[in-house]
Amino acid sequence: MMKYLNYDGELGKVVGVTGKDYAGRALYQIKCRDCGEIHIRDAKHLKQGVKVQKCSKYKAPNATDTDNYDMIIRKKYGITLDEYNVMLKAQDNKCAICNNEDEVKGRKLAIDHCHTTGSVRGLLCGKCNRALGLFYDNRELLHNAIQYLQNSLAR
Repeated sequence: MMKYLNYDGELGKVVGVTGKDYAGRALYQIKCRDCGEIHIRDAKHLKQGVKVQKCSKYKAPNATDTDNYDMIIRKKYGITLDEYNVMLKAQDNKCAICNNEDEVKGRKLAIDHCHTTGSVRGLLCGKCNRALGLFYDNRELLHNAIQYLQNSLAR
């Protein structure tokens, strides 16, 4: 089903279809609103407005553009850039879990938050933030993982 053939939205305009992905979903050619190049997007990306990271005008949500970042974190997490910086200073500019600075130069530490309440817990590097997400922020699963590591190291 080619439901997005007439798509003309925030990402750009569909100019063609280029085949299907591994799951059989249509892949659309989009003329990018930002750079004018053709990018390949599937229906899910079009619906969600997910930009192409390979676009020359693409900016990651946690890029260092301060005005843009302040607006994003106010909207998404309910904190200001000043509050972020206070948290960052309190953590000595390091991840709250592994104590490393973020591994990708030019990126800020991720704002970790509770997905149930929305409250901000701290700042994490990308790896620690993804790790918590992969464990669904579930303390029991994390405890099981720690037990597993302790038992496997004892052998």
